[in-house]
Amino acid sequence: MHFFELQCIIALTKGGGVLIKKTTKHYSQKMYLFVIYGLFILLLLGIFFFFTYTHYRKNALEEARKDLENMCASVEDSVETQLNNISTISMNIVYSNAVKSNFKEFSASYRRNGTDPRRLAASREKALAIHDIVTAIIGAYQSASDVRIYTMDGSVAGYWLLLSSVDLESLPWYEETMAQNGHMYISNPEVQKDLPARGGNKDSQKFISLVRLFLDTAGQPEGIVEVIQDCDTIFSLATQLENQNPDSRVYIYNSRKELVYPYNDTKVVPDYYGLIERRGLPENTGRLLKTDSGENLLFTYRTTPDYNWTVILTKPKAAIYEPLNTFRVMFALIGIFSILLTLLICFYISERLTAPLRKLTAATGKITINRVLDENKVNLTSADSNITELSMLCESIRSMYEKLRSTSQEVLLSQSEETRAKLQATQSLINPHFLYNSLTNISVMAEEEMNEDIIQMCQALCDYFRYISSSSEMIVPLKEEIFYTKRYLEIMQMRYTEEFHYTFAIEEEAENICIPKLIIQPLVENAFKYAFDKQPPWELTISASTEHDRWLLRIQDNGGNLKDEKKQELLRLYRNLNLNEELKSMQIGGMGLKNVYLRLKLLYGEKAVFEIENTLPLKTIFILGGPVYHSKEEYHEQHPPL
Repeated sequence: MHFFELQCIIALTKGGGVLIKKTTKHYSQKMYLFVIYGLFILLLLGIFFFFTYTHYRKNALEEARKDLENMCASVEDSVETQLNNISTISMNIVYSNAVKSNFKEFSASYRRNGTDPRRLAASREKALAIHDIVTAIIGAYQSASDVRIYTMDGSVAGYWLLLSSVDLESLPWYEETMAQNGHMYISNPEVQKDLPARGGNKDSQKFISLVRLFLDTAGQPEGIVEVIQDCDTIFSLATQLENQNPDSRVYIYNSRKELVYPYNDTKVVPDYYGLIERRGLPENTGRLLKTDSGENLLFTYRTTPDYNWTVILTKPKAAIYEPLNTFRVMFALIGIFSILLTLLICFYISERLTAPLRKLTAATGKITINRVLDENKVNLTSADSNITELSMLCESIRSMYEKLRSTSQEVLLSQSEETRAKLQATQSLINPHFLYNSLTNISVMAEEEMNEDIIQMCQALCDYFRYISSSSEMIVPLKEEIFYTKRYLEIMQMRYTEEFHYTFAIEEEAENICIPKLIIQPLVENAFKYAFDKQPPWELTISASTEHDRWLLRIQDNGGNLKDEKKQELLRLYRNLNLNEELKSMQIGGMGLKNVYLRLKLLYGEKAVFEIENTLPLKTIFILGGPVYHSKEEYHEQHPPL
């Protein structure tokens, strides 16, 4: 397996699981189940409600239409029966020979005697005979409120034995009756204060009269018969049905298209007869119509064949569909209960379905880089699912985990060796670089015949080289690094004598922290090479401290301020370095700052500190730092061993 492929495998484990970068927003399986099942149930309930409500609405209209048609037929039959009754009474009187003979004698006697009390007995006798015949005709149950027989000169006889004389032409039905020439004429409801009224008619006392002419053998008018009936009797069924069905209304029009029922209503009734005529509503067919006032009503009507009276029944649309309000409430309750039950079932199902997924997620969460690299093997929890796909997925993850552990150990071992090699390479470059500079100094001292100083320098140089070559360890305690840095500075002190001065300011708590080996010497050399090109004296100050869980080294020289442009250029250059490429191209010479920066980045990564400060007059300070480790063991606990 290639190294790049192994790096990818390790990268996939970082963050506690497999990282697949997608821009898609993720939702939990529970939410999916709730949404899908919820929408599905709502859709089913919606469809059920729509079709059920439409069915009930259609049935409600159909039932209301049939009920209204049946009531209309019943009212029409009842009205026709009542009209037939008084028409029959009228015909029986007109065609009764006994009534005719007595009426002729009554009429002749009344013409002769008038209302003379001495001669009234003869007329009363004939009137009594007529009364007996009329009584026999209308029966014991009084199928008519009154029967009156008029002579053509205005005398009256009838059921109530009232003998009087009236002006026929003043009567409201006279002209129409005469125009009928023997055919019946039915009047509008008229108030009759002298007659007893029944039921709801007691207050209004309105009666309807059926009137027809007596004709002699020559076809000439001989008298008039008036049969009077109580409106409550004629329209009894209509009143009864309205009381039983408060939402329904009955309207009855006579042959002259005049409203005769309701007879005691003072409100203005719309012209429903004209409405059904304009709309062309078929007889005995219920249909919803919109009135001129904007009201929606269910209409149906029937016409009596013999009398041409029209019975109209109406019912408001709102009253028809009022029972559906109960249905809507019931449906809402059923819907709420169904949704709650569905969500409960959905929750149970989702729990059963997602429990293995949560276990699987918990198992994959254990596949972290630390656990993969741990020597102790981590056992992944089984999903315990009866679902074949989930079981197969769990086994696949187990297999991947085993392969990942094996592969990642190899990768880390390879990376550790590579990092060690890189650090050793950078560190080893210091050795010849330092030796080169030291031999140059000895050569100069030999020319100046500084034999004793050469001996001391060689001794210090041996100590220093023994330090840098004694171990391959990459980090050392700070006090050890300071000790051998002093040996190097002693060498330089021998060369430059009073022209060079150095000081150390090391905090006590910082002496035992571990820092990269040979991290100070390249910066000291850099000061002699670049900073101390001005007139002496030259000064060098090295300080160390700990701040916020990190160590800081400050190497300060008096070689003059580093210009801001140069400073920013150096920092930008180093921060953009490619470590691998730089390591490949490293050479002896020009190694000071770059070497230090590379080793800090290799050891500490983003926690490394590399800064340059040039704010103090004629001074430049290089600041190095990294995480605080008080021992090599503490360092290796946080980093793979190098």
